Amino acid sequence: MPGQYQRFITLLEEFQEQGLFSQAAFAVFDRQGVRVRGECGGVGVNTVFDLASLTKLFVTTALLRLSGQGKLNLDEPVLPLLDAPEESVRLRRVLAGATIASLLTHTSGLPAWYPLYAGTGSFWERLEQAIAFEGEDGRPPMVYSDLGYMLAGQILERLSGLTLPEAVEEYVRKPLDLPVLAYLPPQADRRQALNGRALAISCYGNAIERRMCRERDIPFDGFRPEGVPVVGQVNDGNAWYYFGGISGHAGLFSDSVGVAELGRFYLNTQEAPFLRAITEGPYGRGLGFEFGPRYPLGCGHTGFTGTSLYLSRERGVGGVLLTNRLTSPGQEAENVDPCRLAFHQAILEAAQEEGWA
Repeated sequence: MPGQYQRFITLLEEFQEQGLFSQAAFAVFDRQGVRVRGECGGVGVNTVFDLASLTKLFVTTALLRLSGQGKLNLDEPVLPLLDAPEESVRLRRVLAGATIASLLTHTSGLPAWYPLYAGTGSFWERLEQAIAFEGEDGRPPMVYSDLGYMLAGQILERLSGLTLPEAVEEYVRKPLDLPVLAYLPPQADRRQALNGRALAISCYGNAIERRMCRERDIPFDGFRPEGVPVVGQVNDGNAWYYFGGISGHAGLFSDSVGVAELGRFYLNTQEAPFLRAITEGPYGRGLGFEFGPRYPLGCGHTGFTGTSLYLSRERGVGGVLLTNRLTSPGQEAENVDPCRLAFHQAILEAAQEEGWA
């Protein structure tokens, strides 16, 4: 659709000129397939991006497949599924009433974030340090938590008997026939994992996390150097410095079509666990998915680096926007939400004009 293609290219170039991002790739889809793809800023339509927190949706989807197979009850308690030692007193108190579903809706009671890479001891000891630092009381009932999805990834491994990369491959990439979806730990053969696709820059160091640690008076001297392009390494500090590129909350890489096919799956599915995921519950959350003004007539998810997935089951359309707002060394990262919302509104307008569904 040449006219619609130009609509989206013009929109993205306008926000690129405003400095929200330097590069972007996008895909617009309906129930039948991808309708429009494009890029700006010199990347190709097949360029692979660091998906950041969109990783959470792929991990959610793998867990929901286990639920559909009867291997997981979304409403069962979390603690029996974890290997947390008895000494994890704070964690056990916080998660006393938590279920798998509460991890996926960010209502488990866990803090939002903590630099585990700056902690000491085992994973469980570092979680204790995180909870102690943030305090156990006073948090609102819904807190978007990377820590919760770290635990969700561990539960996926335990119940599937697979490593996290194997589980994502088995339960998501293969069933959806995605061209590219992979974690990229340091030892990964990137060319093989990405089918030879080019990689977009993830970031230029971790300036934002460096500042967050400094503001919390938490020392860490292992940050990647500022001003040096990071390619093929996940931007997220916990995912890279602590988990070696593989975690439930961040770490996956894919292209616009890979993410679009995940969205298209949710447009078409009739299976109960997946329908529950895209049904709005308390605090504007589904399972993994979120609702709100950012997603007109639908739902979606965003990633810290500037990625996002949007779908409107009501209209039978959706879109993927892969940008990176962390690729302007020395400049403050911009909020990409104005572009996201304009992109989503343009999708609905194009769908109505073209009769997509």
